[in-house]
Amino acid sequence: MAKIENLSVYPLTTPTADDFLVGTDTSNDNRTVSFKISDITAAGGLQGLQSVLDTGNTATQSIDLTGNITVVGTVYPTTITAAGTAGLAGQILSSTGTGLQWINAAAAQDLQSVLTAGNTTTLDIITSGNITSTGNITMNGAAQTLALSNGTDMTLAVNSDITTSGNINLSGATSVLNFGAGAAINDSAGSTGTTGQIITLNGAGEIIWNTGIPSQSMPTLQEVLTAGNTATTIGMAFSGVSTTTFSATSDIQSAGTNVFSGFNTFSANGATPGTAGINLTGSLSDGVGTGTLNQVLTSTATGVSWQSLSGIGIINVNAATPVDAANPNTPITVLTPAPGIRSVRQNIYKGADLIGCVPPLGTAGTFLQGDGTWATPAGAVSSVSAAASATSTGAPLIITPTTGAVVVTPQSYAGGANVGHVPTGGSATTYLRGDGTWATPAGAPEWVSPCFVGVSKLSMVGGTYYSGGPFAATSIAGERLFNDPLASSPGVGGLTDDQHMLSLVYANGPLTGCVTAYPKHQLCDATLLVTCSNSDTYEIILWKSGISTSASYTVVATWTETLTAGTINGTQTFTVAAAPTSVLDVGEGLFATIRATNGGVVCAVTAQISLKFTGAA
Repeated sequence: MAKIENLSVYPLTTPTADDFLVGTDTSNDNRTVSFKISDITAAGGLQGLQSVLDTGNTATQSIDLTGNITVVGTVYPTTITAAGTAGLAGQILSSTGTGLQWINAAAAQDLQSVLTAGNTTTLDIITSGNITSTGNITMNGAAQTLALSNGTDMTLAVNSDITTSGNINLSGATSVLNFGAGAAINDSAGSTGTTGQIITLNGAGEIIWNTGIPSQSMPTLQEVLTAGNTATTIGMAFSGVSTTTFSATSDIQSAGTNVFSGFNTFSANGATPGTAGINLTGSLSDGVGTGTLNQVLTSTATGVSWQSLSGIGIINVNAATPVDAANPNTPITVLTPAPGIRSVRQNIYKGADLIGCVPPLGTAGTFLQGDGTWATPAGAVSSVSAAASATSTGAPLIITPTTGAVVVTPQSYAGGANVGHVPTGGSATTYLRGDGTWATPAGAPEWVSPCFVGVSKLSMVGGTYYSGGPFAATSIAGERLFNDPLASSPGVGGLTDDQHMLSLVYANGPLTGCVTAYPKHQLCDATLLVTCSNSDTYEIILWKSGISTSASYTVVATWTETLTAGTINGTQTFTVAAAPTSVLDVGEGLFATIRATNGGVVCAVTAQISLKFTGAA
C-alpha cells in the first residue's frame, strides 16, 4: 500500500458526503473498515468552535472573519484598529454609521449632555463628590444598591420625598437616622402624632401614634428594680388611698430625716432589741430638744414633753408624826411638803365614825372604847371554852352564858334552813347534799355527737386545706363533701360564707328556748373510723369559731395518720386541746377541714367522727 502522501496514487479531490474514508472499528478487534463522510457528520463528528476552544483557547495566529462576532462575556483587547489605525492618545472610538473610527473627545462635556445623549446604563456610578438632581434617579435592576460611604450624606431638598415599598436598613455600627427641626414621622393612618405620643404597633400590625405606654410594654416593678434600684436626688410621692406592704423579711433602712404625720402603729412586742416594736439606739426629741439627764417623757394631751421628776412624780416618801383624826374615814393622810416629796401621816382613832389607827397607852387589862380611849372592862368574860359539836337546829353557834365561863357550841349543817358548819365525812369524790349528808355526785351531763367528713373522687392538691362545699349533682342523702379548696389555713385567711356554713359539724346554739345548768360544752374526746382509696398521709382538724359570724378560727382537735388504700383503720383518736380552748361558748361551733400531704391522685376519703362533750359551767 502506497503512502497517502503519494499524490500520484492518491490524487487530491474535493470531498463529498458519499466519499469513503478508511478507519478502524475499535468495537470489532480493530478491523480495518470504510465509512462515508456523511456518516461522520451525522454522528457529530464535525467539530464546532466550542469543542475547539475546549481543547485549547489560546492562539498566536490572526483570525480573519467576514461575519459578526457576538460576545456575552468580556473582551480584553490590547489595541483596537478602526479605519486602519489604532488611534491617538486621548481619542475615543466613535461610530461612522457603517463602521468605527477614532475621534477626538468633545471638550468640556457636562453630565447633562451625557445624559441627553443617553441616560440609561447598567454600570455602577461611583463618585467621591455630591450628586444633585432636579430629575429622577431610577434604579431598575434587581437587587441594586444606592451605596453612600466614607461619611457621604444624602440630602433631599425641601418637599423632596423618598418613597419605597422595600426596607430602609441601617446596618453600620454607628448608623444614625437623624430628624431635624420640624421633621415628623407619619403613622399608618397618616398622622404625625401629638406631643407626648409614642410609636406603637396595634392589633392589626399597623404602626400608629399612641397616647401612653401599652400595657404589654410596661415593665413590672421587679423588672425596673432589677435593671437599677438606686435613685439619686429624686424621691417618690404616693397620693390617694393606698398601702405599701413589706413582708417579715423586708426592712426599711433610712439615714435621712423622716417625717410621720399620719397614724402609725408599731405592733411588735418582743422583749429583745431585735423583736421590740420600737428600738431606740439614738436620742429622742420632743420637738424642742432631747431633754436633760434623768428627765422623763410626759404627755401634753396633744404631744409629748421632757419633764423633771421633781415636777411630776414622787422622789421621796416620809413618815409624819401621827395626829388625832381630823376627818371621818381617813386613817391615813398624804401630805405634800414640797414638789416630788410626799409624807404619810397616820390619823389616830378618836371614836364614832372617825377611822384611824389604835391610839397609844393601851395595857393588858384595858380595851379601846368607842370614844377612842382605853378603859378597864366591867363584867368581863372569865373564860371561853368549846363544847362538843352538835347538830344544828337553827343557829350555827350556841353561846351560853354570855358572861363568866362562856361555852361556845358549834353546830353542823343538818339540811334545809338549819345553818351550820360543814359536817364531817366528806371525801375527794363526794359532795354535800341539801339534806346535810355526803353523797357521790352523778356528774355533769355527757353526750356523744356523730358527724361525717369525706372527700369524693377528688384529685387533692398536697398541703391544701379543703372545707365543706356545695352539694354535687351526684350527692346522696346525708352526704357531706369536703371538696372545696381553701386559699390558706382557716387560721390565716378564714372561710367564705358558704365554706363556713358547710364545714360546721357541731354547734352550741343560742340558749333562747331552754334553761340549762351547763350553757357551755366542753369537747373531752373525739374519735373516728376512716378509710381511703389512695395511700397518703391525711389530716383532719376541728376549728372553733362563731356560728353566725367568725372573727377567727382556733384549732381545737387534730388528727394525722398515714392511711393504706382500701383498708379501714381501727378507731383513731384526735389530740384535743385543754380547756378553755376545748370549751364551746354559746354561739360557737366546730368546723372541719381535711388535707393530704402528697395528693395529686383522684381518691375518696370517708371519716366517721364521734364527738364526746361534757357540760361546762
